[in-house]
Amino acid sequence: MKKVFTTTALFVSMLTLSSIAQESDFKPAAGANNLELNFVPLNGKPIQLTYIRYRRFLSEKTALRVGIGLSYSSSKADSVFMNPTNPDQKEVQVYKSTKFGWSIKPGFEKHFEGTNRLSPYIGAELDLAGQSAKEVTPTSYNFTDNKPTIVTEKNKSKGGFFRAGVNLLAGFDCYITKHLYLGSELGFGFQYVKYSDYKKETDPLAPNAKNPDPVSQGKEMNIGPNFNSSIRLGYIF
Repeated sequence: MKKVFTTTALFVSMLTLSSIAQESDFKPAAGANNLELNFVPLNGKPIQLTYIRYRRFLSEKTALRVGIGLSYSSSKADSVFMNPTNPDQKEVQVYKSTKFGWSIKPGFEKHFEGTNRLSPYIGAELDLAGQSAKEVTPTSYNFTDNKPTIVTEKNKSKGGFFRAGVNLLAGFDCYITKHLYLGSELGFGFQYVKYSDYKKETDPLAPNAKNPDPVSQGKEMNIGPNFNSSIRLGYIF
């Protein structure tokens, strides 16, 4: 019986070593495609998708990449106002807010020799993004011509922006199997952000209603390092 176990263990070991030898080249070849997710092992949701990143390998050492992100959010809430002439009467108006965002990050990577499983690389990418926003806010109760009116403010483009930048990148892919890898990446970049001007439109029935000139939200520039705190989880197909 002991000889059977020994023979079986040796046979399994030989199969394992043979499998490893056959899969000695884990790195993708020219023409391979790649998609990535974010992996945060200690988070309540370990697999996350903030935006879709796709890579196309032109050769074993060069790849084109692009990250695309789209987001939309909409929220509503009831605003309750008391009738000043009749405290038992309530008026309800809905607060509304919508935001739509987008981002695109095209780039290029240069991979180095590393090892059979480790593929370090450097690269660069453009960073283009924007967001549009709209908000309708009930502000007060007005009684005009014996008719109750809810005074509202409409803020178009408040919270909107356009961003343009460029990042220099350094990272690595560590292949677990032939088509699956974990990796990390850091960068150093420049960003220019222009926030959208917005105009506050007040209900014309409001007392002393006056719509001010557009409000400028300004702009900013950022230069410095950036880092994705999650682990990159990718697969080749």
